[in-house]
Amino acid sequence: MIGTPFRRGRWADHPYVAVGDGPRLLLIIPGLNDPLCRVTDRLWFSLLVATYCNRYTGRHTVAMVSRPAGIPEDATTRELAAGYGKVVEETGPADVMGLSMGGFLLADLAADRPDLVDRAIFGLAGARLSDRGRDVVERWREHAARENWRPIYEEAAEAVTSGIRGPVVRNAARLYGRFGSQSPIDQHDFLVSADACLAHDATPQLSEIRVPTLVIGGTDDPFFTPESYRETAAALSEARFVEIENAGHEAVLDRRREFDGAIRDFLYD
Repeated sequence: MIGTPFRRGRWADHPYVAVGDGPRLLLIIPGLNDPLCRVTDRLWFSLLVATYCNRYTGRHTVAMVSRPAGIPEDATTRELAAGYGKVVEETGPADVMGLSMGGFLLADLAADRPDLVDRAIFGLAGARLSDRGRDVVERWREHAARENWRPIYEEAAEAVTSGIRGPVVRNAARLYGRFGSQSPIDQHDFLVSADACLAHDATPQLSEIRVPTLVIGGTDDPFFTPESYRETAAALSEARFVEIENAGHEAVLDRRREFDGAIRDFLYD
């Protein structure tokens, strides 16, 4: 909601925006585009992040946590996940949701540090990219290498909106890409993140994840196939799978009743 109060700061050098005062922490790991606008880079974006996080408050304090600037050369998802391990060492054990490619980091974190993760949510995230998803990330990487950010903003907006708000969000992305955007804090960070996503395959470590886990995905996702979502859930030792028919990444905005409902049911179970 507009006017949602929020807090900004850093945990283990990772910028965060937090809302709520619940006794449990829900930590949200954002996806590939995080280096384009980290959660504390612009006040208006912090407010949008806070509005999203507010959807899960109640029993939880909810924080979306960005990666810090200056990602090491050739960093892997496992190395990026280790940074979130330091965050949760500072905050105390948490429920953790990885959104889209943030789920790649969650897979590594939950496998390597089960002592830090109480519950895991793969929100629109499977074990690895589909062929179509690889094509998208490779295309975005090519744009980023030329510092051509506008097509990335536009295509990302296209991926997360399909309902009545779709034209508004997509037009806003076009305008932002044309007039309002700036280069990310470090172009290098986006390129390294894209390479890490392209190289990621969590399949071998899924069986090592021993915490209660929710996998939620749509049947029309541009980055993951329905089969990959099902295979991801089947490989986990303690998983619940929710499939949203005729939805992709836009489920986070346009299918909130199903998306948020599944997450709340899982967290409050």
